[in-house]
Amino acid sequence: MLDIKTNFPLKKFNTFGINVYAHYFVNVKSIEEIQETFCQYPFISKLFLGNGSNILFLKNFYKGLIIKIGIKGREIIQENNSQVIVKASAGENWNEFVSWTIKKGFSGLENLSFIPGTVGAAPIQNIGAYGTEIKNTLLKVELYEIDNKRVIELTREKCQLTYRHSFFKKYRNKFLILSVFFLLRKKYHKLNISSIEIRKELENMNIKKPNPHDLSQAILHIRQKKLPDPRKIGNAGSFFMNPIVEIFDFQKLKSQYPTVIGYSYSKKKVKVSANSLLELAGWKGKKVGNVGVYEKKPIVLVNYGKATGREIYSFSEKITQDIKKKLGVFLPREVNVIQ
Repeated sequence: MLDIKTNFPLKKFNTFGINVYAHYFVNVKSIEEIQETFCQYPFISKLFLGNGSNILFLKNFYKGLIIKIGIKGREIIQENNSQVIVKASAGENWNEFVSWTIKKGFSGLENLSFIPGTVGAAPIQNIGAYGTEIKNTLLKVELYEIDNKRVIELTREKCQLTYRHSFFKKYRNKFLILSVFFLLRKKYHKLNISSIEIRKELENMNIKKPNPHDLSQAILHIRQKKLPDPRKIGNAGSFFMNPIVEIFDFQKLKSQYPTVIGYSYSKKKVKVSANSLLELAGWKGKKVGNVGVYEKKPIVLVNYGKATGREIYSFSEKITQDIKKKLGVFLPREVNVIQ
């Protein structure tokens, strides 16, 4: 039987630590409970929640039903001498799952270590870090199709994974991710240590030939140095995305502001470092009331105390408008804003 809670506090279920309540809340742990939830509440608005690490509630009360995805499980589906297919349920903690694959001797996800959130949320954002994205290892996704009340599968191609975007963002209320399948490697291979930060950290660790565990630990050290712990300072990780611009526009920007950093995205486009834009425009470390820009990593907005979602959003609006006015670049948000 479903355990539906009313007027449920969500402060511990969003990493910004905003004091918000849900009219209804349920933690579902199976496909049967999901089906029962939709059967009992067919018309009320719903929000699927993982670990709440990439959302911003604008209001202090959510009128609908929060569905916490608590489906757990991870297993090896198929393997040979060089590759393995693993399956992880949507409610699994992402970093714990990555650590499990590394301990099993599998490789492919180590660059994505210590990213907050759940497995089910990972394909939605096509999460990425240090030269790797989910799309590099994702094989397929198992979904619950809400309108037709059936379970289906989508291949990686049909997931339409691009930079921090996917098929699922287009149809948020149509599908619910149940589990994700990954194709990983078993034998030792050349790791992705293209990041200068990673190479420096490995050097500090006195590691010349890193294995996946070494790489994961290097990323942990880097994150601990430059990212705030949400248990101490409310935040949702990267609030802003790196804007993608035409090469000509980037060259023009670079000629005016030499400190702006860009990375090749395609033959015609460049991914501009949002951190460098924010620092250039003078936002690094800036604080207004209970909201601020984190001094060690400007793309992270922090809740220093009792900030509301509306205050954080308004602060981000000032930033995006200022960046656009000063530098002529639109700074897109990565965080999901809940009205």
